[in-house]
Amino acid sequence: MTQILRGLGTAAVAVALVGAGAGCHSGGSEPSASSTTGAASASSAANSTAAEPFTGYLEPVGGTKDNITYQVDLPQVRGGDTAVREKFNSSMRTALDDYLEPDESRSTTVAPGALVDDHKSAVTHVGPGSVAGVLIMNIFVERSAHPFNTVSTVVIDAHTAAPIMLSDLFTDPEAGMTKLVDGIKTAMAKDPRLENQDAPKPVADQLANWLPGADGLVVYLSVAHVFGDYFPVTVPWASIADVLAPGMQEKLTT
Repeated sequence: MTQILRGLGTAAVAVALVGAGAGCHSGGSEPSASSTTGAASASSAANSTAAEPFTGYLEPVGGTKDNITYQVDLPQVRGGDTAVREKFNSSMRTALDDYLEPDESRSTTVAPGALVDDHKSAVTHVGPGSVAGVLIMNIFVERSAHPFNTVSTVVIDAHTAAPIMLSDLFTDPEAGMTKLVDGIKTAMAKDPRLENQDAPKPVADQLANWLPGADGLVVYLSVAHVFGDYFPVTVPWASIADVLAPGMQEKLTT
């Protein structure tokens, strides 16, 4: 893949719930024009807010847990469907929490990471079909030779609030992953920085970190530390169109 995906938006969303009622009896007064107008206005505002689309932003999150100190920019979304929003946001938090469990006595620092061409954490896509993002962190363990980058991607179906897995993309997962790796090899051959790096095998665990991009499927390849530990490569949609499940490209990109 030859292009790197960037995207970041920011917005705020609020929800208001308004109820109004009036009793009526002989000799009682009718609701005032101002009260009915106010209720209608509040109802209109609530309906407008409920229809607010997804917007992405980075939430600064930091703290200390045992011997781990962390400060990262966590991709999150506002607005949109509640179940989808909560699934995306909690999945990103889980991706962070996975690195906040110390397995040794040495102190550890977790910070924002950056890959080649200043590729950083972001909400990369929000749309009626899917919501996607990547969390990139830089981790340094005391007395280690150097820090290292980690990559975690999240892609959520905007209709079902379920994660979209790589195998879901293809009518035949084995054939699809094989075709995807062929596209990765073609892209790697065009980038001199990847000349001596190994291509992944067509298995899910070596292709697990992926995102939909406007121009194709972005896969984060495991590479040598000198190249940032992970390297985003884009396989054009046209290269894998014949193995994608019906409607999948539209779900991922609209």
